[in-house]
Amino acid sequence: PVSFQYWINPEITWFSEETSWMWEGCLSVPGLRGWVERPREIRMKGLNEHGESVEVHFKGLAARIAQHEFDHLDGVLFPFRVESAKLLVPNSVFDGKEQWQSDWPTPGSFRTKAGDLSLQK
Repeated sequence: PVSFQYWINPEITWFSEETSWMWEGCLSVPGLRGWVERPREIRMKGLNEHGESVEVHFKGLAARIAQHEFDHLDGVLFPFRVESAKLLVPNSVFDGKEQWQSDWPTPGSFRTKAGDLSLQK
């Protein structure tokens, strides 16, 4: 699990070229999931709750969460990050995923459970 952290004026200072995919959801966009690609690793700097400068290297799910939350600061929600409309599905459709064709909407998205990362689109 990712520990609770305070970030004041965060900046992403580096991100890996390697990416991963995940079915993202958000309380700000209820009822939808999107198959979103993001860098697998990032480095973020900013101030903590004591006003001290911090820089952290995030990997995997922690990197994904940091990027998702960072996007909110710029008014960007995950639907803006999906590559095409077919990669944005209602939760009711996502919940019936076992009925999907094995390569729809993409092979990686079909195989990946909610909360898991995939290296395949």
